[in-house]
Amino acid sequence: MPNPYRDQSSIYASRILSRRSLDVRARLVALQETGEPIVVQARTRDVSCSGAGLTLTGELPSGSEVVLCLRPPGSEHTLCLHAVITRRQGFRAGVRFLKPSARQRLVLSELCYA
Repeated sequence: MPNPYRDQSSIYASRILSRRSLDVRARLVALQETGEPIVVQARTRDVSCSGAGLTLTGELPSGSEVVLCLRPPGSEHTLCLHAVITRRQGFRAGVRFLKPSARQRLVLSELCYA
């Protein structure tokens, strides 16, 4: 039987291997067309080096570019990452990080493989 996820199977396989459950408060900031910021509070469900699963308290549609800010456990510093919302289902959302810096990749790696 053909795999309906054939084109995405390698993406999902690599994502599953590197994803870690993480429950911390987060904030997403997006800009409206008027230039006014929209701030949505969230909680992370899981995180990987390439994205995160979130539970949101407000509406942001798929395709929205956001800045995701969270404080990693045990850190005094807030990690802010440029991201895009890749999927939405009810209050759950997935984001993909867009061009994280070397320092951000290091922090994400420490989060995922700690």
